[in-house]
Amino acid sequence: MAKGRRLVEGRWRIVETEMWDQESLDLVVPAHITFNRNGLGEMQLIAIGASIDYRLEERSGAPVVEFSWSGFDEMDPTTGRGWASVEGDTMHGKLFIHQGDESSFIAKRDRAVRRVSGSNGPLQPPAAAGPRRVRTRHGISRCG
Repeated sequence: MAKGRRLVEGRWRIVETEMWDQESLDLVVPAHITFNRNGLGEMQLIAIGASIDYRLEERSGAPVVEFSWSGFDEMDPTTGRGWASVEGDTMHGKLFIHQGDESSFIAKRDRAVRRVSGSNGPLQPPAAAGPRRVRTRHGISRCG
C-alpha cells in the first residue's frame, strides 16, 4: 500500500463542505488536513485543531484513507473520524464529529507547502506565508 500512502501524503486544503461555508472553515487558520509519512497527521477547521491517526484501505480496487482524530474545539476536547479517496489533486471524503455534526468535504492538494530538507518531520509552510492567526480565549489575534 506504499503507492496509496504517497497518494494521500501531504497537506490538503479543505475548500468545500456540505455543512460549513469557507469563512467558517477558515475561522482560525486556513482549513486543512495533513497526512504525514508515519501514519499520523493533523486537521484544522473552524475552531477545531486535532491530531490524526490514519490507515490506508482498499475499496473496489481504489485506495481510501480512513482516520480517527482527537483534539479541541476551542477549549473543549473533541474526537471524531473520517475517510477520503483521492483522484489526482482532489480529495473527496466525509468527516464525523463524535456525537455531533457530519459533513462531506472536498480538499485540494496544497502544493505551496514544502517538507523541511532532509527531514521526515512535519510539513512546514513557506516562509512567505505572512502572519498567522491564533485563536485566544479573548478572540483572534495575529502572531508574526
